[in-house]
Amino acid sequence: MNTSLAYLLGKLMFEIDRAADQLLQTHVGISYRRFLFLTVLQHCGTVTQHELAVALGYSDPAVSTMVVELARDNCIQTAKSPEHGRKRLVTITPKGSELVATGRELLDSHFDQLMELADVDAQHYRELSERLYQALMTKMKKE
Repeated sequence: MNTSLAYLLGKLMFEIDRAADQLLQTHVGISYRRFLFLTVLQHCGTVTQHELAVALGYSDPAVSTMVVELARDNCIQTAKSPEHGRKRLVTITPKGSELVATGRELLDSHFDQLMELADVDAQHYRELSERLYQALMTKMKKE
């Protein structure tokens, strides 16, 4: 059995993502991928579909499909870019923002419970995670 730190971290992240998907689908009625899409869009503000694809790390066709679905559900709205007629601008709607807020509260609550169950100091874990994130971003800029 592989017990390297990288393997264990990957396994943990996979299971956290899977648990998040189950929680969000059961309690909020949205998949984790759609939740991430809306969260990134809320953070970025109004952006083109391509800019959103880059921010998410998704392909343009994948974003295009999600845009159609989320617009149909009134979670986002799209408009033609005034500068470039072929580009579409994507904006989160109040319904989409509400889903993000509800989902974030749900996931935060469950993660807090997980930290307590595992007897892990949440503040220390946050500090370590921030340090690892910053180190990764620095390393990626150099490569």
